[in-house]
Amino acid sequence: MDELIARVLRTVACVPRLRILSRLGGGEELTVKRLASDLGVRPDLACIHLARLAAVGLVKRRRSGRKCYCAAGSPYGPGTLSGEVAAWLGTALPSEGSPPRRALPSGSRKRPGADGLPQVYRVVFDAATAFTHPRRIQILRRLSSSTPAPAREFTSELRMSGPALNRHLAKLIRRQYISPSREGKEVSYRLAPAPKTPYHALLMEIVQRHWGERDGRA
Repeated sequence: MDELIARVLRTVACVPRLRILSRLGGGEELTVKRLASDLGVRPDLACIHLARLAAVGLVKRRRSGRKCYCAAGSPYGPGTLSGEVAAWLGTALPSEGSPPRRALPSGSRKRPGADGLPQVYRVVFDAATAFTHPRRIQILRRLSSSTPAPAREFTSELRMSGPALNRHLAKLIRRQYISPSREGKEVSYRLAPAPKTPYHALLMEIVQRHWGERDGRA
């Protein structure tokens, strides 16, 4: 399930796809052509992003004749991972309505903040990227069952190199999901008492509900 969680949230951590979800967030069902026109992007590029979102259950699509209609939400139900992440996004993201024609950033990995995008995009991006690697999910799961834990235990139990572990720990610390404490010469880690924002906290709750499940549909 760790791989599936990482795949869903890796798909979320992308500004163009966040803008698509915002545009669909008003509950309106849109054709690909209308969505592309509203966001100022080529229809083929919109199709690529929509396919990624649909593949992890964050967008519903239906065909009527030659047209493809899209709507935000999971086709798998509200209790699934994708259903809960879709609901989280619906709460966090502003609904763009019918915005002025404006080009999407061309790079799928472009970081928020450089294009005058809403602050909440940075918050969603920051929260989601904590869970875009299965190793970080394993670290958080380990800390949720027994805290604090020294770094040497992670390298042994997860079979990770020191540099790789430090990179993952640093990301989780920056997002305030974990906090370090020094005991003598050794640094130990525990779950942070309060994540950075309520959106960070809610996403952590969603991930915790699903990280013990067996792999299946999103």
